[in-house]
Amino acid sequence: MIDKTIKLTGEYPSDWKPPSTIADIQQTFEAYNFFDGRMIGGSKTGYCTEHSDDLIVFNANVLMPGYGKVWYGDLNLTEDYLVLREISECLNTTLYVLWESDGRFGEENKPIDELVKKSVWNTDEPNPTKEWYKNKVCIFKSIIS
Repeated sequence: MIDKTIKLTGEYPSDWKPPSTIADIQQTFEAYNFFDGRMIGGSKTGYCTEHSDDLIVFNANVLMPGYGKVWYGDLNLTEDYLVLREISECLNTTLYVLWESDGRFGEENKPIDELVKKSVWNTDEPNPTKEWYKNKVCIFKSIIS
């Protein structure tokens, strides 16, 4: 009698484990062509002129709960938000985008809860545009006043 059993090798989908190091997380960003230090234009002024209605964050910092800062570079959130959402789904988390000064120069060492409050946008929020951000800031200012 011939045994016709097929033996499977390799990882099963249930064997998938989330990244455990920042280097693993950065590899996920790189798989989407989001390399550390990414630049979206040669001239900030020129890029902003060409994309006047877009929410642009030069030298952005991306935070992930449990890890802190996991990526940095230029983002046009109005265009890049879909990719950032895909990355967040792949990592099974929410990603938070901060302005440069909120995620550098020692600020990145603050507690994650404090940092996420400063986020420009996160992957759970609506599609980001410059107009959307202006409304978000106005609502926030009226709440704290």
